[in-house]
Amino acid sequence: MIVRRLLYLRALAQEKHFGRAAEKCNVSQPTLSSAIRQLEDELGIPIVQRGHRFSGFTQEGFRVLEHANRVISESEKLKEELSQMREGLAGFLRIGVMPSALPIAALTTSRFGKNHPGVSIEIVNRSAQQILTDIEDFSLDIGVSYLTGSGVAKVREMPLYTEHLSLLTPLNSPIAEQESITWKEAAKTPMVLLNKGMQNRQTIDNVFTEQGCEVVPQIETNSLMNLAAHVRSGGWSSIVPRECFAFCSEPPGTCMVKLVEPEVSNAVGLQMGEIEYPSVVTENFFKAAEELDIDSMFI
Repeated sequence: MIVRRLLYLRALAQEKHFGRAAEKCNVSQPTLSSAIRQLEDELGIPIVQRGHRFSGFTQEGFRVLEHANRVISESEKLKEELSQMREGLAGFLRIGVMPSALPIAALTTSRFGKNHPGVSIEIVNRSAQQILTDIEDFSLDIGVSYLTGSGVAKVREMPLYTEHLSLLTPLNSPIAEQESITWKEAAKTPMVLLNKGMQNRQTIDNVFTEQGCEVVPQIETNSLMNLAAHVRSGGWSSIVPRECFAFCSEPPGTCMVKLVEPEVSNAVGLQMGEIEYPSVVTENFFKAAEELDIDSMFI
């Protein structure tokens, strides 16, 4: 009963709406609201700020939510271990993937999913920083993101592949006829780029600054699909990891041109919380990914 109430609380945090949270938990809205009120009564504190609609959590509520995520995570680990003892690997895996890695992350998730049909996998799009935060508070089991190597969070990391920044440009652009282009030359073309909050964008801005260039994109987006659509329209170019289109090719009407002086690359890998007793499913996912040689697929 306690775990069920904590599940309701987590769903409310994710959906930020009582009705949607209840639907996600397959219960009625009064049932979910009543369970959370009972939890407040038992703890003797207000957890949710209430008005005509959900308004957020109280300060105490955020602490309860952190604890709820830990308890739910431990409960799921126990279920996974018991299930594996009976019938093989089973459970639930929450994976956060940064936008540029979404196509390539499918290599790891699809292979693992086929080998372990008893495991349900949820994949969500998150920024690199949000992935670290969500791993720390147990909202995510796995992250696919840039490797930190800096102790920003207590995470265990494993390299998957290296991404290389290239210029995505319309086929009818004069640039499309070139084998390569320098960053200083690229700075002269109209740009559509990912939002400033994305680590990919921060890397791009830093390189332009080092080259003495100031680039102000006319369009910013958090979607690679939307970015590619604007390039395809013929008005703009963009800078993207060439690997993000490796398995679905460049969008029609566009091509990839190598960026040089300098050539910029970043290591991308798996991340999970560095805890004493990780989830059986999470641990097995890490081990399965060790067998992949993704870099060799781009040669």
